[in-house]
Amino acid sequence: MSEAVVSTQLLNQTVLAGVECRARNDRQSYFSMARELVDAQFVLADQELTRRLWQEVGDRNLEIGRIINLLYCCSSHEDDSAMTEVDEAFLQLRVS
Repeated sequence: MSEAVVSTQLLNQTVLAGVECRARNDRQSYFSMARELVDAQFVLADQELTRRLWQEVGDRNLEIGRIINLLYCCSSHEDDSAMTEVDEAFLQLRVS
């Protein structure tokens, strides 16, 4: 195999690894924000904290529909696998 082909393959693997890492970090950002909102809105019923968190969602350019989906469609916000399942279903709807 030529050096150029090997170099291209390594570059592609590095790019894919970077994309996967960003996707995981992105997902964790959504999960973390959803958990904070669940606590503020549903557990504490703290309107001011809820308002600030929704402002943060906007400031961070997070997708509101994705957050709402996690808030209302997931039965266990402490379970990463349950949240991942709900999030994947939402993302599949968005892509279709």
